[in-house]
Order: sequence, then C-alpha cells, then structure tokens
Amino acid sequence: MTSSPTISSASPSSSASGDVLSESPLVADSADPAEPTASAAPASASSQPAASRTLSILALSFGIASFFFAQSIVVPLAAVILGVFGLRDEPSGRSFSIWGIVLACVATFGWVLILLVGAVAFVPFLLLMAAV
Repeated sequence: MTSSPTISSASPSSSASGDVLSESPLVADSADPAEPTASAAPASASSQPAASRTLSILALSFGIASFFFAQSIVVPLAAVILGVFGLRDEPSGRSFSIWGIVLACVATFGWVLILLVGAVAFVPFLLLMAAV
C-alpha cells in the first residue's frame, strides 16, 4: 500500500466566519476522477502491428536458391536486391537479409570461380590441340 504524502499548511485565513484552516495548493487529491492517471495508457500504443519480414525472408529464400540457379544471374540478383530493401525497411529481419545477400554472392562467385578453374584447366588441352 503506497500513499503519497500530503502537504497542508495550517495558516489562518481571514474570513467572516473566523479562523478556518485552509489547504495548500500543493495537496494532491489522488481520488479525483477528472485527472488522468499514469496507468491509463493510450490504446493505440499497445496495439502496434507485428513487424513484417517478408522481404528479408524472400531474400534468404532466393539466396539459398542461388546455389541451384546462379548461372541465370536473375535469382542471385533478386536475392541481393530484396536483401538490400529488407535491410532498409525491415530492421527485425536484418539477419535474414544479410544471409540472403551473402549466400547469393557466394553462389554467384562460386560459379564464376568454377568456370575460371575449368577454363584454366582446359587451356593446356587447347595448346596440345593447336600443336597437332
């Protein structure tokens, strides 16, 4: 049980009926229904919509799909674009967006690396065919 201390002054006031004690304006009456209380929070503050992570989840999905469709360059590009928009617009899906971007880049550069290694491995055979 908590109660706030009340401050009252016992100064006599000059009135026609004699000495009457008056209360100071510092006295707070907590039972006044006209004053708003701290416990009455606005309804709109407690009913905020849940955070959306649609772009971030799509970026992660396209990032995973990039390992299978990286040659088309459309899927990794879509993953990167959705990941960037997800980072900008959806702070709750930040990790999904980052992973989508990373997976799309790894898949794309992985295929480029495989093509380069294959081309370098094929060069000696081209030279042998030219010598014959």
